Amino acid sequence: MPESPALTIAELDAGSYGAAIPDLAALIVDAVATGAGVNFLEGVTLEEAAGWWRAREGDVASGRTTPFVAFEDGRVVGSTLLVRSVNQNSPHRAEIGKVIVLGSHRRRGLASALMRTAEDRARAEGRWLLVLDTVSGSAADAFYRSLGWQETGVVPNYALNPDGQPWAATFFWKDLR
Repeated sequence: MPESPALTIAELDAGSYGAAIPDLAALIVDAVATGAGVNFLEGVTLEEAAGWWRAREGDVASGRTTPFVAFEDGRVVGSTLLVRSVNQNSPHRAEIGKVIVLGSHRRRGLASALMRTAEDRARAEGRWLLVLDTVSGSAADAFYRSLGWQETGVVPNYALNPDGQPWAATFFWKDLR
């Protein structure tokens, strides 16, 4: 992570998560504007993106989902989610979601720092198997591979890119033991 006293990564509780939703929504809008496949199409509004984050407030409050956020001078500039499996047969598993960094802050080590933080938390809880998916062939695909994630497989036409064209998704796993 860049050496900046103004840059921090924090785990958000339910209250701080709710307060961060406007900035988290701006992350999604910025990501979509730069072509990232993060659940939305071109033209996504701040209100639509905020609604996506608000829909997870219950999971954050219950502890099922832990948001990790990179702040610079009090403003959200990156995020990731650790979403724990609640199934009886998978107390060892969690999913990583919404690894997003503002376009103006990319290539500064923020995504790596967010991933390390989420992986460390999962490991500390005994959640040693993590999964995620991303756009096949994207910069994110290469990023996860560089962090030691293993490809499970590719699903063609999994979702639509922001421009509405179908794209394939690569599913990954990582064993933290």
